[in-house]
Amino acid sequence: MDLNNIYIISVAILVLIVGLASSNMVSAETFGESNDQQAWIQGTGSTLQFTYLQATISLTVHNNNDHAEFFKVSQQYTGDGTVTVTGTNSSAIDWVILSTNPSAIRMINSINPAGDLGWEIDAGQTKTVTFALKESNPPAPWYIQRGDSANTFWPTVNDPGLTSSWFLPNELEYLNPNLQVVKWQGTFFFYLKNMVASGPRVEGLVRAPIVPMNSVLTSSSPTVSYIDNENPSAQTAAWDVTLYPGQTKGYSYTYTYPNGTSVTPANKKTGSTQINDPSHGNASSTLPTKNTGVPWGLFLIGGIIIACGIIYARVLR
Repeated sequence: MDLNNIYIISVAILVLIVGLASSNMVSAETFGESNDQQAWIQGTGSTLQFTYLQATISLTVHNNNDHAEFFKVSQQYTGDGTVTVTGTNSSAIDWVILSTNPSAIRMINSINPAGDLGWEIDAGQTKTVTFALKESNPPAPWYIQRGDSANTFWPTVNDPGLTSSWFLPNELEYLNPNLQVVKWQGTFFFYLKNMVASGPRVEGLVRAPIVPMNSVLTSSSPTVSYIDNENPSAQTAAWDVTLYPGQTKGYSYTYTYPNGTSVTPANKKTGSTQINDPSHGNASSTLPTKNTGVPWGLFLIGGIIIACGIIYARVLR
């Protein structure tokens, strides 16, 4: 075999190696990030349930119209309509108004049987209101379930924990295009209880029961274990919880729309996850991993060698 053939074979081998490396990197970029899509098997109950839920909403609205407009508090929540809330025959959660600032006025039309409360906003005005709500129905305890498929699997199945429900914080704009939601912020607080009075402790994943889409999770207490992306349009707060028999724990979380500074979840704070986290600026590992892919230095070296081989094979031979 002459020298030219050796170089041609070498170039072909290098092209194959780099191609495989590129494929590995694309695969890592595609599948390396957290993927929380999974099957939700129809269940018969939940060991952990919510016993209290409160929401405090702050809303800034601008009236683009040439006359006054009105908006009010909705006291029924249905979320995305794909979940079932235990304790009621529907997927709705009813609320009672705890407070309003500034003081709300009674509206002409009523959705709530006791009447609706809201505010007037003048032409061209930007108005900020704050109101607090407490869940009143279904009766506690309750939980949100999502049953996509019957259990036809054996011998093992996954346990995804408690699911969430989602809504659009700027739905007011769709109902009345003259009203622009400039800013929306919601802080939610709930109690979670282990309904079993005896036996082993319960562990699993619990997601925030109500989550606004296209919003930023700006704070949580305790710190969320991770941000679930089951719904790609939402940063769903999720906790890895442990509750002993009869134990109750409190959780709170805050979202801001349309932008804000995202909270750092616990799974992004530890040193071990920072090493393999592609968004961590100090990661210096040169070994290919599921998250880092193949180092770019290999592509640079491979490209130089291939270029030299082609130049030799076609020009200098």
